[in-house]
Amino acid sequence: MRNGKTRVLLVYPEIPRSFWDFKAAIRILGLDSTMPPLGLATIAAMLPQEYFEMRPIIDLNFRTLKDSDILWADVVMISAMLVQSESVRQIIEHTKRLHKTTIVGGPFPTSYRDEVLAMGADILILGEAEITLRPFIEDWICRREQRVYDEATLRSRSSVELNAEGKPAITTTPIPLWHLLEMGRYSSMAVQFSRGCPFDCEFCDIVNLFGHAPRVKTSAQMIAEIESIRVTGWRGSIFIVDDNFIGNRKGVQLFLIELLKWQESHGFPFSFFTEASINLANDDMKEILDLMVRAGFEEVFIGIESNNPEVLARMGKRQNKGDLSEKVASIQRAGLNVTAGFIIGADGDSATAFPAMFSFIQDNGIVFAMLGLMTAIRGTRLYTRLKEEGRLRYESSGNNTHQFKLNFDPTMNESALIKGYVRLLSELYSREHYYDRCRTLQKRLGHGTKRASQINWRYARAMLRVLYYNLIECPDWEFVRFIVMTVCTHPNKFPEAISEAAKFRHLREITETTVANYHLENWLQNE
Repeated sequence: MRNGKTRVLLVYPEIPRSFWDFKAAIRILGLDSTMPPLGLATIAAMLPQEYFEMRPIIDLNFRTLKDSDILWADVVMISAMLVQSESVRQIIEHTKRLHKTTIVGGPFPTSYRDEVLAMGADILILGEAEITLRPFIEDWICRREQRVYDEATLRSRSSVELNAEGKPAITTTPIPLWHLLEMGRYSSMAVQFSRGCPFDCEFCDIVNLFGHAPRVKTSAQMIAEIESIRVTGWRGSIFIVDDNFIGNRKGVQLFLIELLKWQESHGFPFSFFTEASINLANDDMKEILDLMVRAGFEEVFIGIESNNPEVLARMGKRQNKGDLSEKVASIQRAGLNVTAGFIIGADGDSATAFPAMFSFIQDNGIVFAMLGLMTAIRGTRLYTRLKEEGRLRYESSGNNTHQFKLNFDPTMNESALIKGYVRLLSELYSREHYYDRCRTLQKRLGHGTKRASQINWRYARAMLRVLYYNLIECPDWEFVRFIVMTVCTHPNKFPEAISEAAKFRHLREITETTVANYHLENWLQNE
């Protein structure tokens, strides 16, 4: 048995500059990051306090990891996604120099265990912690810890109910330890309602990680988790991080009914956004869509990927059927802003994909379109197929947006594909086209639930900064035209217009920077 408590330092790796970090936008708000490391805060709640001692989580997206932090600890625990792999390597190297034990978990080591072990990690806790964390705790306390803890070998030791796929119920997952987070540094909070997705898109690794059957928390669990955020005093937007929020229709409906009651009884302290499949627009989902809007949801991310039915069929995107434009419009009219993911370079794509995708995004007012090159990630059916076909080149970095290299041999001419993608990005995030989409969305977007005003000193400061930047520092006629038209035609949507302008600063910066680098590299190669 170990004597005394094990001192655990929880570290969240840095996420490289990307489409989704919105750093230029959130800094206008005086904040540092978009979302907290929900996984680490939840893991912290699963570590028994009688055996483990923890300090606040170090988020490397705005903090630095000091020698003194590591020297305090007995072990350093890291949770990471693939896109954070380089930061993970640096943390492990730093920790090993100071002769401390490094424990790594999360999606990245679950899919890339050999690579993380090669980095020098001492212990891997893979898969879902409801299965693998408790055996590690038992072994650690008794000084018999193993190097790798994975679901396949530990299901017999699981203390939670498992479904037919061997995946754990999440009805006993504890409330994250919010006090270990610097909550005031984030633009939104995060909670999780479900894991798993009923669909099987060829390029997605979710079903490999979490299975097909969506497992949900109870409504009481979710309300308790949201209430635990409210009592901290934090207010704003909460991201429900599910990969498909509506995967378990019965469960989500019961939760939304209770969430609506809770929001009404507390004066709507929060707004919500999430990810869902486009069948949210189907007739049999109307009640759920209505409940989402009434309960305070304002935005939903949908994987549209392509508007070509043949390409969608090859992707296994069977849920994306029918008139996709009408489905997007129906969700918008109901009161939800649709952000969406699109993929270029899938098998079956041709030169016609670029103008077709541009028109679809513009015509449907999809302001924030995450447009990426197809990427083959380990653990997906696409990865397996391309490897078998001899078309796989190297492992993905996990970031497919605003990146101009493919990790596989495409069916389309590669040079034309990359050039078309660069041109499409530039067009989508030009000032004229961006604000055109904003205007289209204003006309379409239905009225959501009226809730307590979120306009405060932080918003007022952000508004002044946005106005100063676009009117004085970098005068932008398209911004002026958009704001004037908003005031004249949709004055109730002025706060959203300011937010869209703030986000555009980030989107334009990252697009201009990456496109300029692409052209520079091409010029240097041709010299």
